[in-house]
Amino acid sequence: MAPRPRFSSVLEDPGLKLPPGKKLGGAIAAAYSPEGDLFLLHQWNPPGMDATPGDADQFLPDVARFKPDGTFVDAWGGPDHIPRVNGVQQWPVGREGIEIDAEGNVWIFGYFQGDDAVLKFNQAGELLLRIGEREKPGNDDSTQLLGGPTSCYHDVENREVFISDGYGNHRVISFNSDTGEFIRMWGAYGKKPSEVSPEESYGNPVHKVALGPNGRLYVCDRPNCRIQEFERVPGGATFLREVVIAPGTENWGSAFDLDFHPDGKFMYVCDGSNIRVWVADVETFEVLGWTSALEQGEGDGNVPRHFSLVHRFRLEPTGDILLACTGRGYLRMKHLGIS
Repeated sequence: MAPRPRFSSVLEDPGLKLPPGKKLGGAIAAAYSPEGDLFLLHQWNPPGMDATPGDADQFLPDVARFKPDGTFVDAWGGPDHIPRVNGVQQWPVGREGIEIDAEGNVWIFGYFQGDDAVLKFNQAGELLLRIGEREKPGNDDSTQLLGGPTSCYHDVENREVFISDGYGNHRVISFNSDTGEFIRMWGAYGKKPSEVSPEESYGNPVHKVALGPNGRLYVCDRPNCRIQEFERVPGGATFLREVVIAPGTENWGSAFDLDFHPDGKFMYVCDGSNIRVWVADVETFEVLGWTSALEQGEGDGNVPRHFSLVHRFRLEPTGDILLACTGRGYLRMKHLGIS
């Protein structure tokens, strides 16, 4: 077997120091600022859940920031955090993703019906830009409106933000990151999104777009269990190749999230349905193996395997991986080296 990064399946508590009397809701996503602060996106009141009066007082606001040693800094976000548009709240009803770019801007995404806006903030929670509008979905041809966006990569040098779009649409679309002006879009295999055949098209959701160590863009087609690689060209993107992760995976598919080993040789893939972290070789696109994020070998509870869905993850500066497990909170998977 080819050498690959190895991880411990015995997960650790990351040691977050919460304010007295406060707690986090379901773990949704995590991101690190350029300064090393950890930003967590969590959700204590998912859509459809009946909240008890006073519940909100027990939980931190949706975006919580911590120092590298786990010390709490601040928290912000929620339905009334930003102005409404035509009476409609613009904060996502279902929290989905958080990204932080090289300038330290914080990007927020939602997953529920109507969560069709991308929000750009500074680290203090001041709104800098909104792309799209909640409850105004656009189709795969729209250059102004979005359909369930999920993540982004911001090319700060060229002022272009690439958005995976997403729960309703089947594409990657980009905008000027200062003005929100449309730049380009593409679907599966680099084709026009609305003209890709159902057999080739991305499924829902297109769950992630990320920059690789080689300057290429990588797109997670979650339900179709694949990751596609693209080279940016004027006006669009050229498809290069794809890798399939755990083919035939049911539930929600396998390609949830991705990140890259610090030396650029390996790609990590978060597989929420199978509760695993996969490793692939970036040069060959060969799948090398996986580590389980489900540490319990046996148990007494009548709980399905996917109860503790690993929704997203983030590579830490140490090489460890911070997992956002919706049912179990934030957990650390220790890096054991390459062997």
